[in-house]
Amino acid sequence: MEKPTKKRTLNELRQSKPFGYKPPKSHFEFVEGSIKFDNYYITDLIKKYPNDSDLGKELRKYYLHLKNKTSF
Repeated sequence: MEKPTKKRTLNELRQSKPFGYKPPKSHFEFVEGSIKFDNYYITDLIKKYPNDSDLGKELRKYYLHLKNKTSF
C-alpha cells in the first residue's frame, strides 16, 4: 500500500532543489596566462602606501612585473 503524498504549497514547491547545481570546472581553474598575486606582498604594499593613488601606482608596477617578468 502506497503512502499518500503530502499536498505541497506553492512556496514549498519553489523552495525544493531536486537537481543540485554544480558549476563547471572552468570556474575554479586559473586560465592560462592569468597572473597569480602574492597576497602577503600586496598586504605589505597596503601598509606601506596608505594613499590610494600611490598604492595604485605600486600595484600597477607589481602587475606589470609579473606580466612581463621584469625587474622592478
